[in-house]
Amino acid sequence: MDGVRQEDTQREADGRLLAGRYRLTGLLGRGGMGAVWAARDEQLGREVAAKELFLPEQLDDAERAHWIARLDREARAAARLKHPGIVTVHDHVTGADGRPWIIMELVRGRSLQDLLAERGPLPPARAARIGLQVLDALCAAHQAGITHRDIKPANVLLEGERVVLTDFGIAAVEGDVTLTGTGAILGTPAYMAPEQALGRPATPVSDLWSLGATLYTAVEGRPPYDGASAGAIFVAVATRDPAPPAKAGPLEPVLMALLRRDPAHRPAAHDVRAHLAAVAEDRTPPGPATLRLPADPPPSDKPGRPPRSGRLRLLLRLLVGAGAAVALLVAVAAAIQIREALQESQERERYAANMDLLAGLGTIPGKSVHFQEGEESAVEVSATLCEKEYATEQDRCDVGVLVDTVVEWLRTRPAVRSVNFTRPKEDCGDDYEDGGCRLTVLTQSPLKLSEVEIANFSEDGDKDLIKLRFIVG
Repeated sequence: MDGVRQEDTQREADGRLLAGRYRLTGLLGRGGMGAVWAARDEQLGREVAAKELFLPEQLDDAERAHWIARLDREARAAARLKHPGIVTVHDHVTGADGRPWIIMELVRGRSLQDLLAERGPLPPARAARIGLQVLDALCAAHQAGITHRDIKPANVLLEGERVVLTDFGIAAVEGDVTLTGTGAILGTPAYMAPEQALGRPATPVSDLWSLGATLYTAVEGRPPYDGASAGAIFVAVATRDPAPPAKAGPLEPVLMALLRRDPAHRPAAHDVRAHLAAVAEDRTPPGPATLRLPADPPPSDKPGRPPRSGRLRLLLRLLVGAGAAVALLVAVAAAIQIREALQESQERERYAANMDLLAGLGTIPGKSVHFQEGEESAVEVSATLCEKEYATEQDRCDVGVLVDTVVEWLRTRPAVRSVNFTRPKEDCGDDYEDGGCRLTVLTQSPLKLSEVEIANFSEDGDKDLIKLRFIVG
């Protein structure tokens, strides 16, 4: 949790009172985005959980409001849901420092992640019983117009036989304005659907993919995708099918169906439920053929319009019954639609090919690697090489060592022929507005690396934020 305010979680609960009502009694857990505390509602005399939000340092007013809105949205999303498989939200209050807190039901249990860490992989029947309850909770959320977007073992709580879904912090609420910037990706890489990894909108079928990844982890003891960095996992999720699970037994067909990369090819929720129920009850599940495509039109079809196959039949009827002029117009419209679909398919293929080239570069230097789709289906990569606050010049990032590491990494890539500085190496520690330093990297086809630069992206005079940026494609 480097770079966030951690003082609240680095000490024992001090009995702080929130909103004159909720007394903190102990820390339950923490992560990169926030912490959850046990608390007592002194008005009603009951135990509750209180979730606080961590704010990165050096935020301006607009950025602070953005982060606070994220927790506000979680409160609104969860408050709309009334289901035994979803944590109940009781209240939404503001702390003395202006940060919001969510007051919610205290679940006396541990997460699926904790259970797997302690006991290892679960039997398929146990995983199926857990999956059924998570699926029911997801269906309730989807019916309310909410996509969770972060289903993972850490967000599945186990209280006896009850399974509870929590943490709607990045949920997409129908009708809300998105809180992420262009190309921003929120979620946990190993459990994000391919469309999320590519920076595209998440839908209910994205949650089903994440459910499949969670159950895969439950029976295998590891997620379907792994890698040395978040970037490597994103590349794998977006470009490769997962290896079939070895321990899933009768769960294998439904897991592989849920983990299909094309959202339109994933099964409908009721078919998934039928398979999970059969495995949970030790019955023979329906055959793989029952994991058919959803009956509803794919997301690309607008509500109220027939599916593409229906539109094709409609066009044929028009061609037969209409005059030559109308037939010509219909034919032109169909040709335009086909051309647009072909262009979109070609763009997806180019982007996937560039992702494959990125994966071929191996582990990118840096502790935090992000990428997004750029112009002409290129992949824009940004890697944080060093982030450090300093009081003296001796405390600063050693830019020279970082640059040498990057250059050595580039020169040892199989497809790289040469690496040369086009702006002086001494400029690498300069602010990005001054250009930093830039490299010219000559490569063998089909790999193409451009706009390679190393610069200091910090806007704080007492902090270094050295990043490597380049484009593949």
